Amino acid sequence: MAIIRKKILTISFLIVISIFICGPVQAYVLQGLHVLDLMIEKLGEAQGLFVSQDLIFYRLVSQVDMESNETVEEYQALDNTEIDLPAEQTIQLDQNVTIDETLELEETLRFIFSNAFRSDAKSFDSERIYVVSGGRSLTIVDGNIVPAAANRFDLYKDILLYRTREGLADRLLELGVDVSVSSLGRFEGEIKFVLGAVYPDESVSQIWIDRETFLPTRWIIRGNGGSSGSDVLEVRYLTWWKSGQSRYPSRIEFYQDGNLVRVNQVKSFREADIFSDDLFDIEHLRLVYPLAPEQPLVPGEPEEPSEVQKTIDEFKRVFE
Repeated sequence: MAIIRKKILTISFLIVISIFICGPVQAYVLQGLHVLDLMIEKLGEAQGLFVSQDLIFYRLVSQVDMESNETVEEYQALDNTEIDLPAEQTIQLDQNVTIDETLELEETLRFIFSNAFRSDAKSFDSERIYVVSGGRSLTIVDGNIVPAAANRFDLYKDILLYRTREGLADRLLELGVDVSVSSLGRFEGEIKFVLGAVYPDESVSQIWIDRETFLPTRWIIRGNGGSSGSDVLEVRYLTWWKSGQSRYPSRIEFYQDGNLVRVNQVKSFREADIFSDDLFDIEHLRLVYPLAPEQPLVPGEPEEPSEVQKTIDEFKRVFE
């Protein structure tokens, strides 16, 4: 009887200990709005920010397709583009796919926090201006207004632009991230806050925020493919720099369905309090720039391509 009693006391003790151990772990799962407050505080209190960066675009090349051509010149002729293939710019992904660096552009960004944003991207023969102000957006390509829907590659800036938790939470909800749902998740060996999903569920759009620094680290933006893994854009915010009281990621990576397709590499950034109002005045810009003529449909192409294809086609059309 003494042995049985001792076993019962031991089991009871272990149960009590496990309750005390598990309790504090759950307490660290902060509410999503609180996490947004802490993140916004860490990003800084400046009125605006000016960023200079390089945009690097990658094209996925099937190893099978490459092997089907005897030479690189034949592949270029089929693709109707001119590309350089130095070994140091080719990244092996797996046995079937490689990434080839195809284009590098210069871009400047102007943030007026919570109010407006402007991007000016230039290549040697083309220019793209993208402006967000007053809940509206405008895209100008080579001096002409392009009547196009918002591009998902432009969404990365939203988590950096909105500097009130209500404004950011509302914007994220519009984009499918419900910050009332929060959990803890593990990514690359580190514990993060997950807003918009209960870890390890990645079937919905979600934001990941570092538990120590309270800075955003990744944003999973799901399209129309559901949980199948198709049509997923993932943005990763890496290597944060500080200028004055503001922090900004020096490198932002974009993964389309798991493949690296774009990198924003910051060269410099600084806090800025004053920008010309004309830079963000959409009505003024509409008076200055004409509307681009509508492009004819290409025979054989569907009239309504998928969102991913629209995203890819826009960058091809603008920068090729």
